[in-house]
Amino acid sequence: MATLLVATALAAHAGAAPLRSDFELGGQWKTNSAARLMAGLAPLYPGHFNFAQTDAWKEHSAAMQSGWAQLRAGRVAAMTSWRDEELSRACPVGKTLLYPFSGPDFFNAYWLFPACETFVMFGLEHVGEVPDLEAMSERELVRLMADVRAATADLFQRNYFITENMSRQLYTAQLRGVLPLFMISMALSGMEILRFAPQQLGPATEEPDLASLPETAPRRSLRKPRGISIEFRAPGSPLVRRLIYFSVDATDSSLALYPEFLSLLRKLGPTTTLVKSASYLLHSREFSKLRTVLLNVSGFLVQDDSGLPYKMLVSRGWRFRLHGTYAVPIPPFEGAYQPALQAAYRRQQPEPLPFDFGYHFQDKRDTRANVMVGRKTAQRSLASLSRPQRGLQLKTTNVRLR
Repeated sequence: MATLLVATALAAHAGAAPLRSDFELGGQWKTNSAARLMAGLAPLYPGHFNFAQTDAWKEHSAAMQSGWAQLRAGRVAAMTSWRDEELSRACPVGKTLLYPFSGPDFFNAYWLFPACETFVMFGLEHVGEVPDLEAMSERELVRLMADVRAATADLFQRNYFITENMSRQLYTAQLRGVLPLFMISMALSGMEILRFAPQQLGPATEEPDLASLPETAPRRSLRKPRGISIEFRAPGSPLVRRLIYFSVDATDSSLALYPEFLSLLRKLGPTTTLVKSASYLLHSREFSKLRTVLLNVSGFLVQDDSGLPYKMLVSRGWRFRLHGTYAVPIPPFEGAYQPALQAAYRRQQPEPLPFDFGYHFQDKRDTRANVMVGRKTAQRSLASLSRPQRGLQLKTTNVRLR
């Protein structure tokens, strides 16, 4: 029932976003074929067969499959083994995973929490569009494949995306936004894409809080968060899962302009929440509104030290099991060093993590990755969920793939 309510609430929040009409690729068959072609897997749609016979695509396929094979045999195998031993369930609280500042990181979300049925993710990166492969020349297709390799390189090598790199890699003539990377990640993970629902938030139940903006802040035009819903499933599985991604500026000054986004997040709780490689944004006063909502809606938390401040969580009744090694944050984030977290690591003395996670990546010998696994105490959970929340009216337009 909880999953149905979450899915219904999310669906009710949707409105058709102004994505290109060729978002409808001619059906589920063609969409999954496009995802496979970009992922370096044999395509399914006859219109893609010719390009798959070219030397350029074969080189692309070899590079993508080599990277994925190493990732699957190394990090994914170690991560899933660790997950099975250390997490009570593969979706510990509720059936919704909340992943702020995720960018297009489907891999960590799915492989850590494969039992979650709804994945709610958001970041600055634009939704983008499905590449129109049929309209591209062979030269443009070759360029697209090169863009795909560049955009996936950081995730394959480091297990996180670099914001500065994404600002270039996801805004090329052929590769636009996070949607193609979600498609590629799902194809590599063996998923079948069933349906897209371009969406944006509907009317707010509260007026934009312009009075809360700093005196020096520009009274910018209201830029609503834009989103996409992707329904998918494992081959042969009857369970349909949903990934919701919003492109949103989550600073306090921007959230004052669209309070309905925080209202949406409040209705998701209690959630399993993942925070990693988040640039220590939740340590900043500029993200206090989002931080408060995450503290209230999250019932189970897996994060590295770039997420919610450890001392703040403990003061609110969270209990943690620590993993890996805590070290001073990499430049330019040294100011986010947490003495309380360092002391907790000294007390617990956990074993090193068997996989890389977060910013401390140098090479395979680097053991400075850290993960905190926390659960909110029952008393705190009841207190945060007892606060009355206003509902939202959202509209949905589904784009079905045939």
